[in-house]
Amino acid sequence: MDELQRVAQALADRISLAVAIDDPQMNLICHTAHDDHIDRHRISSIMKMRAPDEVVAHAVAQGIATAEGPVRVAGRPEIELLPRICFPVRCQGLLFGYLWIIEPEEGLPADEVQAAAKAAADAGQLLFRERLVDDLRDSRERELLRDLISDDPAVSSAAADLLADEEMLPPACSVAVLVVQASSTEQEDLRTTLHAVLRRAGRRATPLVSLSMARAGGRGVLLLAGRRPPGAADLRGVAEQVQDELVKQLGDSVQVRVGIGPVVDGPTRASVSARRAREALDVTQKVTGFGTVTAWDDLGVYRLLVQLPLSDLPEDAIPDGLRTLMESDHEGTLAETLETWLDEGCDSRHTVARLQVHRTSLYYRLGRIEEITGLSLKSGGVRLDLHLGLKLARLQGLLGR
Repeated sequence: MDELQRVAQALADRISLAVAIDDPQMNLICHTAHDDHIDRHRISSIMKMRAPDEVVAHAVAQGIATAEGPVRVAGRPEIELLPRICFPVRCQGLLFGYLWIIEPEEGLPADEVQAAAKAAADAGQLLFRERLVDDLRDSRERELLRDLISDDPAVSSAAADLLADEEMLPPACSVAVLVVQASSTEQEDLRTTLHAVLRRAGRRATPLVSLSMARAGGRGVLLLAGRRPPGAADLRGVAEQVQDELVKQLGDSVQVRVGIGPVVDGPTRASVSARRAREALDVTQKVTGFGTVTAWDDLGVYRLLVQLPLSDLPEDAIPDGLRTLMESDHEGTLAETLETWLDEGCDSRHTVARLQVHRTSLYYRLGRIEEITGLSLKSGGVRLDLHLGLKLARLQGLLGR
């Protein structure tokens, strides 16, 4: 970005006004020192590295995203927004961002408009070349990350060696993998947005080293590595940042879940963390009670159950009495009551609080469960059998979410 900063500074020196350059999403890329001719929105964009939403909406409404030349964006006194002139930063027909100047009252002279347009074109050339380099680097990163988290030990080991040779990942480090699943009505932009969000999240996670990739269908992978193991709170914080930013970029229609794999020792064990992250993600998509950000360590008994070949399990893996209950309990009320009661360690007070029912209703339901299943809930073995059966039923999709 040094060359881009030099372009902005040269223009600022030429016209004696502050210059800012944003990316297409209005995230600040670079800016020059500001003078007295500035408003609070420019200060906010410098502090937060992004233009305020109300300014973005106002500017987009002026047609800046499709413009080929400079666009004068009118001021809005009611929100203390000064008039601006926007120069789309383009190259080879592609939009790479916007160059902004807060226009003085007398307007920007024609020669300075021409100088700013030339600076925007120069910035476009720089960003185009940078994208080509980034595309090559991203392609290499995706290839090596894909191999690193492969379940084939030889492939994973070879990728770890190459990452060390190319100084992309230290050979002696602790590794954790996050797997993201996003679904949105804006499928065209989903992969591109996910890629950008994962890259930014990785960069912010310093001093950790990061590798990331986004795949079709909204699936993304973010690997974080450091000589000191990343903490659970740090990993969850990164996951929540990714989730929040995707919602901000794509709107409330996007649904985002993140699985967090355990910290493992060494890049060659990254496949273990990635597999556990995928399993955590799969469980949260089938089972109630988990948040949209879930770590492998949060799964409890499901850590064992997801290792089972569910499709190969015999029918009697789920107790006959429980199957009878599920078949007769069309609304799922009794199964939910039983599972909640067992989850709460058979504590009636906690169970009625979660179900929001009277204690008498709870006792009635438990009695009905005993009648239908033909089992006594006083038996610890029966309770364990039913509890595991319910969890298996959840994973197999036999109980509603």
